[in-house]
Amino acid sequence: MADRASRKKRITAQRRAQIMKAGTEVFIRKGFTAATVPEIARAAGIAAGTIYLYFPSKRALFIAAIKDLIITAPFLDLIYRIPKENIAVVFGQIIQNRFDLIQSEEMSRIPALMGEVLRDPELKALWIREFFKPLMTQMEGIYRAMQPPDKPFRVEPAVAVRAVAGLIIGFLMLRLMESGSGPLDDLPREKVAADTVDFILHGLLGAG
Repeated sequence: MADRASRKKRITAQRRAQIMKAGTEVFIRKGFTAATVPEIARAAGIAAGTIYLYFPSKRALFIAAIKDLIITAPFLDLIYRIPKENIAVVFGQIIQNRFDLIQSEEMSRIPALMGEVLRDPELKALWIREFFKPLMTQMEGIYRAMQPPDKPFRVEPAVAVRAVAGLIIGFLMLRLMESGSGPLDDLPREKVAADTVDFILHGLLGAG
């Protein structure tokens, strides 16, 4: 019985991953609005109705697929290491991990897909509930765990994590737009990552 349950769980995970992979490919190629469930099903080699056994809607599949594209296993591993290891080292690795992401072919479509999220109220609400809010809550918990228990927060956790996330996201978007023609292309990636971390941790004037 246990073997049968394990086999069923494994098959379910494989089918879900198969659908998300096909969904990611179609969404990136056509965008959320133009993509259709039958088209995604054809790319996955399954019947359209099968998708609804795993995802209640195209919106839910979109959120799951894009979340899986952005929040990779190596990225999550780095996030979990923040409270336990040297923060400057881990932050540097996070920045370089995000550099790898924006250099991928799929990432070039992310800004356009996020534009669709902002234009679709239901999709935006789902994105906040399933992706953004859990991630921010998790990051706030990590920030809280890093603070000495007997000292008040210098910066409110909700403010701190959004300020850092906003800086990194904005930096990555600029990097994406300038890629191939910006001044950062003449610098070693490790130097760019190290300077970004130094700015995050110590600010523009280096006070810390």
